[in-house]
Amino acid sequence: MNERTEIKKVIENSIKNKDFKNALSLCKKNSKQLIEKDFYYLTSVCYRYLNEPKKALINLDKLIQVDPNYGRAYQEIGHTNILLKNKNKALKAYLRAVRHNPSLQSSWLGILALETKNEELIKFVEQNVIYLKDLPPELKTVISFTHEGKLSRADRICREYLRDHPHDIEAMRLLANIGRDLNIYEDAEFLLESALLFDPENAKIKYDYINILTKRQKYGEALKHAQDFYNEDKKNINAMKLLSTALFRTDRYQEAIDIYNDILKLEPKNTDVMLSMGHLYKTSGEIDKSINCYQTAYKTDKYFGDSYWSLANLKTYTFSESEVISIDKMVNDPYVSVDEKTFMHFALGKAYEDLNEYEKSFNHYKEGNLIKKSKALFNVNDFEKECTNQIDVCTDDLFEMKSKWGSESKAPIFILGLPRVGSTLIEQILSSHSLVEPTHELPNIISTALRLNERKSQDKKSRYPDILLSLSSPQLKLIGDKYIKDSEVFRSDKPYFIDKMPNNFRHIGLIKLILPNAKIIDIRRSSMSACFSCFKQLFAEGQEFTYDLKDLAGYYNNYVELMNHWNKVLPNQILSINYEDVVNNFEDSVRDILEYCEIPFEKECLEFYKSKRSVKTPSAEQVRQPIYTSGMDYWKNYEPYLDDLKNNLKY
Repeated sequence: MNERTEIKKVIENSIKNKDFKNALSLCKKNSKQLIEKDFYYLTSVCYRYLNEPKKALINLDKLIQVDPNYGRAYQEIGHTNILLKNKNKALKAYLRAVRHNPSLQSSWLGILALETKNEELIKFVEQNVIYLKDLPPELKTVISFTHEGKLSRADRICREYLRDHPHDIEAMRLLANIGRDLNIYEDAEFLLESALLFDPENAKIKYDYINILTKRQKYGEALKHAQDFYNEDKKNINAMKLLSTALFRTDRYQEAIDIYNDILKLEPKNTDVMLSMGHLYKTSGEIDKSINCYQTAYKTDKYFGDSYWSLANLKTYTFSESEVISIDKMVNDPYVSVDEKTFMHFALGKAYEDLNEYEKSFNHYKEGNLIKKSKALFNVNDFEKECTNQIDVCTDDLFEMKSKWGSESKAPIFILGLPRVGSTLIEQILSSHSLVEPTHELPNIISTALRLNERKSQDKKSRYPDILLSLSSPQLKLIGDKYIKDSEVFRSDKPYFIDKMPNNFRHIGLIKLILPNAKIIDIRRSSMSACFSCFKQLFAEGQEFTYDLKDLAGYYNNYVELMNHWNKVLPNQILSINYEDVVNNFEDSVRDILEYCEIPFEKECLEFYKSKRSVKTPSAEQVRQPIYTSGMDYWKNYEPYLDDLKNNLKY
C-alpha cells in the first residue's frame, strides 16, 4: 500500500468512526498527497456530516469539474441537498448518480423516498433496490469499479469470487460485461452462453448475450435470439430495443423503423432511439429524415454529443452559426461529460473546416483525439511486432506447400487497406454489378484469427500466425467453408460478395490459405491524405491507431511494408489500386477492377452513384455522388499542424 492509499484509508476510517473534524483536518493537511478526486470527495463528505452543506457543495462543484461521470459525487450532492431541504435537486442528483454508478444503493433508496408520482420509475427503482440487497458485497464492488473505469480491479475481484462460487450466474454475467468493456468479445460471449445453460430464462443474461452477438457482428444469430426474446413479452422495452437493432443490422429497415416508433411512444425522450433512426435513414439514403432525427435528438437533450457528430459525419451537413456557438460553449463547460465533449470536438472540427478556419478546426480534431487516445490500448510497437510475425511465418514456402488447400469458393472479394481511403467507392462500383453482393465490414476473418490464437490472457504466448504452419488441408478447407457459410446471412443468390473490413490486410496470409480463390483489392491513397483523413474521423469503435499523428505514421509505415511482403510472396494475386488513379482515370480503373475480379463489364459500374443500396460507412453520402477531385489534397489546408505526421512517414 503506497503513502497516498494509506492516507486515504486513515481519513475514511475517521469518517466511519464519526470523527469528522479530524477527518477534515487530515484532508486539508494532506491535500497535496491525495489525488484531486479523493480530496474533494472526502472533504465534501466531512463538511456534510459537520452540517456545513454550502461548503460541501463548493467542493462537490470542483469534484464534478475533475470527473463529470463520478457517480458518488452526484450521490453526495443528493445527500447534501436533503440537508438543505431541496428535494427536487436531491432527486435529480440521485438519478444522475445511479446512471453513472448503479451500485449506489443509497441513491436508489433516495429516489424511492423522494419520487411519488412516476409509477414506472418507482417500480424500476424497487427492482434495483431488491437486486442490490440480495447481491454479495464483492459483486457490488465489481459493479462500482466497472462503472468507475477500474476494470482490472473489477476483473480480479470477480474472478476471485467465481473461484469460490463457480456457478454464480450474476458473477458470470458481470465478468462477461467487463470482458465486453475490455473488447474481449469472444470470452464475453462464451461466459454468457455458459450462464444461459445454467439459467435459460434469465432476462438480464439474454439481453447481454444478444448485445454481445451484435458487438461481434453475428447479426443473424442476434436477430434469432432477439425475436425469441421479443415474442416472450412484446411490451418489454429492452426486447423492443434489441429487436429493432437486430432488424437494422440485417437490413430489414421498415420493420426496425416500426419498432423504433413504438419505443418512442413509450419513451418520447429516448435520444438513443432517435440517433439509431437517424443512422438507419442515413444508411438507406433518406438524408432529410436522417437530419431531422439527429436534430430532434439534440433538441431533446442539448448535451447529447453524438447527435452533433452524427450530423457532421454526414459529410454534407453544414452547421448553422447558432449551432456552432452552442457547441463551442458546451465544450468549454466543465460540467459536460468528457465523452460528450469528444463528439462535440469532432463536430466542431468539421464545422470550422467548412468555414475554412483550419487552425480552429485542427485544434478541435486534436482535442477530440487526445480524449480518445487517453482511453486507447493501441501500441505501435506491438503492431510492428504483429506485422513482423506475419512476415516471418507467411513465407513463399508456406504458400507453395499449401496452395489450393482451402475452400474452393470463388465468391469472396476482399477490399482492404486503411479506412477512409476510398474502399467504399470501390465497393459501390463493384456492388453496382448484377453479379456482386455488398455485405458489411465482416468481422469473420479477424474472429478466425482470434480463435486460432487461443490466447486467453496477455501473458500467454500467441499461437497465431505460427499455427498456420501446422494446419492441415482438411482444417484449412473447414475454416474457409465456415467463412462462406457464415456470410450467407448477408447474401442473396449472387455468385460474388464483398467483404470490406479494412483491417483484413493484417491477415492476407490466413485469407489465401483458407480461401485461395478469393480476390483481394488493396486500395490506398497518398500517405498524408490517408492518415489525415483517419485523424479527423471519429470511428464508432476500433481503429485506435487514428488518435495520434505519430501512431498513424507508424501504422501506415507497417501497413505498406506488410503489403509489400504479401505482394512478394503472393505475386499477381492482389490488385493494388490508388484512389488518385481511380479519380483521374475512372473508366480504365473500373475496367481493371472488373477484369481482375473476372467479372464482365457492365456500364452500371460507371454510374455507381445511382445505386439505391444501403451504405453503412461514413462515406455513405459521398459515394452517392459522381466522382470528384476536390478532396484529393485536402490535407494541405492543415499542413502547418501536421509535422508529427509528415516527419514520421516513410512512404
